[in-house]
Amino acid sequence: MTPEELFRALADYVAEHQGKAGQQDFFRAIHRQALKGMGLVNDADIQTSGEAGVLRYIQGELNRRGVVDAEAVIFDVGANVGVYTAAALDRFPAATVWSFEPSPTAFRALQETAARYPGRCRPVNLGLSDRTGSATLHGDRPGSTLASLHDRAIREFQEGESGETVRLATLDGFCAETGIDRVHFLKIDVEGHEIAVLDGSRGLLDRRAIDFIQFEFGGCNLDSRTFLRDFWNRLDGFAVCKIVKDGLYRLSGYSEFDEIFAYQNFLAIRQ
Repeated sequence: MTPEELFRALADYVAEHQGKAGQQDFFRAIHRQALKGMGLVNDADIQTSGEAGVLRYIQGELNRRGVVDAEAVIFDVGANVGVYTAAALDRFPAATVWSFEPSPTAFRALQETAARYPGRCRPVNLGLSDRTGSATLHGDRPGSTLASLHDRAIREFQEGESGETVRLATLDGFCAETGIDRVHFLKIDVEGHEIAVLDGSRGLLDRRAIDFIQFEFGGCNLDSRTFLRDFWNRLDGFAVCKIVKDGLYRLSGYSEFDEIFAYQNFLAIRQ
């Protein structure tokens, strides 16, 4: 059966049974399978999720724009122990990656990762936000990959709540202090705090000084009360694409039907 034949058969079935209580379990199951087909809830590793392919794509696009690897400035915001940082450094063998991790526990492990790339990985023990100061990093344990500046309403947090006091900075402020005038690739994975990171990058965004932005969207955004619409509102001048297993799927514009609070990654490309 071709995809077209399958779709027609499903459409006929829906037309006959839509809204019926007895069919809701079936439709919910179909919905979950459709989410997987759309690339959601696919966080096994960067190969399966398509993120490794995005690194290759960005490298090619930067080279096409005249940016060689040695000139590329990459920010990994929410680096944890540096798994993604290492993948980026391996893909860009001459680039500099600034890795931001606020958790003192995770940062110690990140420093070990950085030691494998002397001079190219620059770990920074800060959380990026829309303000400076300090905050509590919530998690199920110190150094957790689930750690968030938002006290998440999930089982892991309720059963093993721990908190670390962390320092915050804005991306604009950090770049001004370090003399960085352009970020070629900004990767943000901060468990629901992504909008705050973008708000702290307003100066760079207004100057069109960020070329690519990868961000995560999902259940964390329920806890931070942020929506996909908020990203669209802040990414004027960017094309927004969903990251899928074998490439990028460009969205034509904002739709409320895309407000799906399940794990997924997007890439914003400066036009």
